[in-house]
Amino acid sequence: MAKISFTRKYTKGDTTPLYAQIPISEPVKIGNKTKYNYLRYYISETINPKFWNKKTCRAKSTAKFPEYPEFNQRLDDIESMINAVLLSFKNSGSTPTKDEIKNELDKVIKQKNTATDATSLANLTLTQFTQHLIDTLPYKKSTLKSYKVVLRNLKDYEKKHKTVLTYKNADIDFYNLFVKYLTDLGLAQNTIGTRIKIIKTILNKANERGIDVSLDYQKKSFSKPKEETESIYLNETELSKMYNLSNLPKYLETVRDMFIIGSYTGLRYSDLFRLTKDNITSDNTISLKTQKTERIVDIPIHTRVKQIFEKYDYQLPKSISNQKYNEYIKEVAEKAEINEPITTQNRIKGMLVSSTTPKYKLVTSHTARRSFATNAYLADVPVLSIMEITGHKTESAFMKYIKMSSKDNAMKLKSHKFFNPLTIAK
Repeated sequence: MAKISFTRKYTKGDTTPLYAQIPISEPVKIGNKTKYNYLRYYISETINPKFWNKKTCRAKSTAKFPEYPEFNQRLDDIESMINAVLLSFKNSGSTPTKDEIKNELDKVIKQKNTATDATSLANLTLTQFTQHLIDTLPYKKSTLKSYKVVLRNLKDYEKKHKTVLTYKNADIDFYNLFVKYLTDLGLAQNTIGTRIKIIKTILNKANERGIDVSLDYQKKSFSKPKEETESIYLNETELSKMYNLSNLPKYLETVRDMFIIGSYTGLRYSDLFRLTKDNITSDNTISLKTQKTERIVDIPIHTRVKQIFEKYDYQLPKSISNQKYNEYIKEVAEKAEINEPITTQNRIKGMLVSSTTPKYKLVTSHTARRSFATNAYLADVPVLSIMEITGHKTESAFMKYIKMSSKDNAMKLKSHKFFNPLTIAK
């Protein structure tokens, strides 16, 4: 009979799940071909694809993955348990189905893993547990990047405070000192809030695994700092100035065109460059499964969006990095003379600092999505209809998202009947 082998599932990202390919019956010879009957059984292990050796079906022996001895030992143990289950069925004289084998493996392997993991993970420090999550959980690349930044912060904090962080001393006192540490680094309140949110998630994952942790992270006082930011949008006049620019270099023209599409569809940067002709339906709408939320959104095609699609013969420009996109769209906005002075306030090392900046310097890829939401609202598109496209779950969250100026608000109210009372006949 063929041997048990471990294989990784081919997925995008820095981590990929592993499964055991288990032969459950003798191979059958059909002509010149041999047919095998396998059970694909996913195990509770993931790995970065670059550390996987396809030939040996084990992790590579490399200093870049220092956990490889323990990792490979776990695979050896799992293989032994699988063989024991198969031998048990063989000795009983039964011919089990795939489901019966799977159920027995669940009992033997996953229950053992649960008990073993809780014991071994409980002996880790907080930074070691954070590294464990980075190494094993199938996070998106952007999420992994955020976790790695937090891990660097935690290690630096330990060094500065000459301490070792544990599950139990990650309490409210740690929270206060860590927020001060991040503030002293000059980070904005919302950035600090993101780091605290990740730490709360890390502690919660430890708690879910039965590890004894300080429950201070569940308290209101262990909250993520937050402050309102000055996010802008471009009004219809500004979008027209941008749309009507001529003689742009090719690299600016393509970024301008994609920004305009974003401003009339509400799609995120991550979805814009995924648009193809296949996303256009027969009833003249765009239908797309969004990357972030995995929701299908249906959006009417604005005239300008249609013109841009036709301009490129329905093959839109290739994606560029978000960093380059943000750099180029500022150039476009500057050429469109979007120069309105915008006063912003930022908290730097705990101090509130005001500064005035020309509007074009604040334009980013996300400005397009916010422009869509705000302009649609000002044009009296029903709020729930806009939310169906943007994905906001509550009207209050949507109203915080849009950026309507005081003047915009006054112009919107100007036509309201409250400000236009009927003339009472004498």
